Amino acid sequence: MAGVVVGFLVVALVVFIGVKVFGGGDDKPPVAAATTSSAAPHATSRLPDIPVPNVPQSVLDTLPVAETEGKVPKAPIDLTSASGGLAIRVDKAMPGFAKPGADPVTMIPKSQIGSTTWLPVLRTERGWAQVRLPARPNGATVWIPEAGLNRAKTKWAVQVSLSKGTLTITYDGKSRGTWDVGQGKATTPTPVGQTFLLSGFVDPNQSFSPVIYALGAHSDTLDSYGGGPGTVAVHGWPTKQGREGKVSHGCIRVPAAALKMFAKLPTGTPVDITA
Repeated sequence: MAGVVVGFLVVALVVFIGVKVFGGGDDKPPVAAATTSSAAPHATSRLPDIPVPNVPQSVLDTLPVAETEGKVPKAPIDLTSASGGLAIRVDKAMPGFAKPGADPVTMIPKSQIGSTTWLPVLRTERGWAQVRLPARPNGATVWIPEAGLNRAKTKWAVQVSLSKGTLTITYDGKSRGTWDVGQGKATTPTPVGQTFLLSGFVDPNQSFSPVIYALGAHSDTLDSYGGGPGTVAVHGWPTKQGREGKVSHGCIRVPAAALKMFAKLPTGTPVDITA
């Protein structure tokens, strides 16, 4: 699995592939997979929306960036709350807050490895949404104001059972396939917890699997793979022996059929990795 994040570093050689993204234009999710709507203040709420702080540009410029190569040390951690497939689009760079109306702790970019930024929504409160981040530490979350942002909900989901050594993709709660997969070695285990599909791309330099699907999780034991940020990914492997059991640096190695099914999933799709 070593070197999977080389594709993150050699940007000029990375070609964005047909991973689905929520929203309009040519990048629409599978039919009936998601519905989009513009987030607005909760009309039925008995309490007014929590005001959005006016943060000076001088402060914004100092914030860590919430991306796969970033770290947001002040972000609240939540590895267990599920999004249920609900995601929100960050269509412009914006700050994220530890609590609604509090001081900002990060800047969220509008794209992630070539894909539009869609982040899973864990809960909402008075005009704010708590979202899962793709940055370290694993389970990092922040709150962002909902007003003006598009939301969508997908029926796709992914479950990875490390004890069984399997990956299952479901649609509307029904299995679309289960496959035996490879996982991290005992010394470099695949991290457990709720995460999500961040982006898909092609790296022609990777002979083991040019097609790679990056998740919003990172190795808990390695700071990097091949010089990259240690992002956990789902990718193929040329031999069956190399994609079964505890064989990787933390990534999930899947057969071609599973990799093909991943191309149907929109960014923001929930991925639940259990022990």
